Amino acid sequence: MKITKAMSRKQFAAAVVQQLEKYGISCVLVGGACVSIYTEERHASHDLDFISPYSHEAIAKALAEIGFEREGRYFNHSNSELYVEFPSGPVAIGEQIPVKAEGQLKVGKTTVTMFSPTQCVMDRLAAWFHWNDRRSLIHALWVCEKHPVSLDKIKRWAKKEGQSEKLDQFILEYSKLKHP
Repeated sequence: MKITKAMSRKQFAAAVVQQLEKYGISCVLVGGACVSIYTEERHASHDLDFISPYSHEAIAKALAEIGFEREGRYFNHSNSELYVEFPSGPVAIGEQIPVKAEGQLKVGKTTVTMFSPTQCVMDRLAAWFHWNDRRSLIHALWVCEKHPVSLDKIKRWAKKEGQSEKLDQFILEYSKLKHP
């Protein structure tokens, strides 16, 4: 799939996954890009974070074939404002390691493995819990406005994180939302 300026984030993610799959490289989309997808770009992150057990050298070789250039920790393409990063793994949410991503995004014949809406909310809450990043709390709530999430799963996870007080704040804000 050719990278173009007109590509949506979903198409861009699928192009990256499709190219990596040609080389047998698996990856999982995590972080702010999941928020962007689940909120229909209300949160417009420019980077797409993928976790992969493969080396950056193997990833760079595969992505170079479709025009990506590695600049430090980022993989940029001249035809897009979006860029890709491969933070070190394994896939985790807060202190929960490893995590099996439960979400899927189908774009044509390509399936992008990613956090589910519930996992995306937990990922954002982890940033709020551990770094007091209030914007991440807001992003979690935005995802909740657009998608059903498992509040029970979020509660169980938050308790394991030792975050009952901040969980209560999230639940209060969650109760004010109009849910899908």
